[in-house]
Amino acid sequence: MMSNLQQLQDELETHYRWFHQHPEPSYQEFATTEHIRQILTSHGIEILDSGLKTGLIARITGTAEPDTTLGAGHVIAIRGDIDALPITEDTGLSYASLNPGWLHGCGHDYNLTTALGAALLLNERRDTFAGTVKVIFQPAEEVAATKDTPTGAVTVLNTGALDDVEAYYGVHDTNTAEPGEFAIATGPDSGAVDKFRMRIHGRGTHAAHPDRGINPIRTLGALIDAIQSIAGQDVDPTHPRVVTLTHVESGSTWNVIADDAFLEGTARTAFPEDRTIIHDRIAALANGLAAAYDTAIDFQWEYGSPSVVNDPQWAALAAGTAADLGLSVVPPTPSLGGEDFSYYLQHAPGAFIRIGVGNAERPMHGATFYANLDALADGANLLATVALRTLAQLDA
Repeated sequence: MMSNLQQLQDELETHYRWFHQHPEPSYQEFATTEHIRQILTSHGIEILDSGLKTGLIARITGTAEPDTTLGAGHVIAIRGDIDALPITEDTGLSYASLNPGWLHGCGHDYNLTTALGAALLLNERRDTFAGTVKVIFQPAEEVAATKDTPTGAVTVLNTGALDDVEAYYGVHDTNTAEPGEFAIATGPDSGAVDKFRMRIHGRGTHAAHPDRGINPIRTLGALIDAIQSIAGQDVDPTHPRVVTLTHVESGSTWNVIADDAFLEGTARTAFPEDRTIIHDRIAALANGLAAAYDTAIDFQWEYGSPSVVNDPQWAALAAGTAADLGLSVVPPTPSLGGEDFSYYLQHAPGAFIRIGVGNAERPMHGATFYANLDALADGANLLATVALRTLAQLDA
């Protein structure tokens, strides 16, 4: 039993160090899942039979007598992710990774430990509420998602175990804020992550006789200029967005016009409507420039995770709860990085909470990154308290 937050902090620091030492790839988090299972089971917390191969979902149902303010009949969920990155650790920590080539370089060890702490607190507070909180320990947030291997959030949602959830809260560490600071946005919090690629078909010939072929590089060059102008000219200038070309290729020598050219890149948008605008403009440019230069273009657009858009009601509740607990609420640092928590928000509204862990000089997704642990118990207490207040609001 955690009689106070310091006792919880000590326990969570121990758990965090174990998770940091045992990072595992997406969909291979077997030891991580088993360790989480053992901790939850030792505290008498129910684990759902979800069918997940890695990751798990715990369920904590309140035991209070139902009334109008305890959340009876309502279900919400909390999510922490559990996978690591293919990075060789260079932190100098005494509890550094024991799995060569793998590091919790994005802080998922911190996220899952915070969610674990919330589960332990909710379990202790069962007699104060009557609803249900599901705690998701999600695999594969970092996976390079494909049609056959979806991101972990999609896999969890596909189990059906969350079909009754009415609100979601996610948590993630950030090194752009200090321990004790909590960044909670209203509206967009991350970027939709989309990829596009084009194969431009011309007709090869000798460079001395370009009239005898169709040079795909003419189309390629026009596309490069035109695509890069979209973000500045076609989208609301107050909306975060970026369109970046990352790979262009054509030909193999100086005196031959190649048959084909290739380009690919990414579009990142915070607002869903901008995602549609950019897709449609790039498609229109491909069609128009192909016709103008007598080439043919195979255009592919691959939708990744949508942007995280926090619900105003639940974001305000989370920020207000943090303030009530004496925590500092700060504006999030804008980012168009992807986050698959967004898929849960396609299912039900919610909010994403970023917990400051300091170490700004150690870039996340870098070999030297690790989290400052001072706010583990505060983050867990915030999540647990937000969960109870959300159940109360749903029951109001």
